[in-house]
Amino acid sequence: MLKRALFATAVLLCSLDLFAGQQQDYPFSVETEKEGHGHRIVARNNGPAPVSVRVSLSDARNISPDRPFPVYAVVPPDGGTLYLGRIRPAMSTMGHSFSTQTSWVLGDFNARQSPDAIYRLPYRDGLAFHLGQAPGGPLTTHASADSQYAVDIGMPEGTPIVAARAGVVIDTEANQISGGQSPDMLSKANAVRIQHVDGTIALYAHLAHGGVYVYPGQRVATGTQLGLAGSTGYSSGPHLHFVVQTVTRSGRDLTMISLPFRFYVGNPPAVFSPRYGMYAEAQYSFPGRVPTTNATVQAAATPLPAATTPAPEASGSPERVMSLQVPAPLRYWLRSIPAWQWAIALIALIVMLVFLDEARHVRRRKRLWTVHEPRMRSRPAEEPPRHGLSPEDKLVLGCGGDRRRAERLQEYEYQRSPGISNREAAQRAWERLQRDRT
Repeated sequence: MLKRALFATAVLLCSLDLFAGQQQDYPFSVETEKEGHGHRIVARNNGPAPVSVRVSLSDARNISPDRPFPVYAVVPPDGGTLYLGRIRPAMSTMGHSFSTQTSWVLGDFNARQSPDAIYRLPYRDGLAFHLGQAPGGPLTTHASADSQYAVDIGMPEGTPIVAARAGVVIDTEANQISGGQSPDMLSKANAVRIQHVDGTIALYAHLAHGGVYVYPGQRVATGTQLGLAGSTGYSSGPHLHFVVQTVTRSGRDLTMISLPFRFYVGNPPAVFSPRYGMYAEAQYSFPGRVPTTNATVQAAATPLPAATTPAPEASGSPERVMSLQVPAPLRYWLRSIPAWQWAIALIALIVMLVFLDEARHVRRRKRLWTVHEPRMRSRPAEEPPRHGLSPEDKLVLGCGGDRRRAERLQEYEYQRSPGISNREAAQRAWERLQRDRT
């Protein structure tokens, strides 16, 4: 029974691990806990990304903190706990009070982009598209600091989007359905965020509804398919919004800013900075060549003809890997279930398994030890001769030739008197059978 319960626990925990992360709220908190005559401020991060946090004090009365506030810190991921400060009364004879104000953002404000960082084109080999909004060209929406160096790549809806650089998926959004150019759409784009080894974060935005194929905490290699292009959120048509970002301290605030980056194509690679109007082909099998710039930018380019489509990447390319994926609607529904509901379901399953196993044992014991004797007989049965028979044979005859019943009675005597021999157990069972009949 214990093995079954542990197996059920492992299945549910794997499901939690597999589908965890698609939550409305990132699992990060800053709490004030009682400690002796004072308090301590603790940050807990159960998500896959480091979190930059700022904590300040307000409405303070008669307090003596152990460090100056505001406090800036980076809380490590995957269960990281960080003590941000201790607050004690300045005068122990008087009461004290305070409140905290917290702001935080995904990422590490200490991260710096690696000088040799380069990124492959974020779409599958054999496709070529024009770069729309990009540094140095006309801008319509990339006016803020977090998108200053972003690139918009026009492409048909459903185009496979791949990782431009290896890293860890730290956040996903895939529940948005529609897109448009109204202000309420600004925060409603399906997206994937990937943190790289240098701490920078790549954002792939405006993905299709149900078009996110990865989950927070998953490690992805360069070229791994992340999802499908779409037009969700603030968008005028199907395209991919790609940008590399990091967290920075701006005055007293923590903000996300975009960083310049470089694409590469070919093998050996040709490295280039993205520019408005470039027609970039994703090929990584032949020597690379910097894409040309076309002043007349098409709204959405089409894939290269089959005759000029380069071969896929070498073995190990994600396009050649066959895998079984959970259907997106089911995956997102499971991710939306709160952790406390998973815990209740787990407890209920274990209780149900224990109950069913106990009921099965009760039924088995009843079948094993219940002896069905006739209540009345028309005439006494003739006693067969038993001279010269072994106790085992006499017991079988006493049971009317039912050898299975004889074995059960003999086993019963074993349990009553451990250590007796087979003959003694059979003899005692036969004697008990005779007494019951009289």
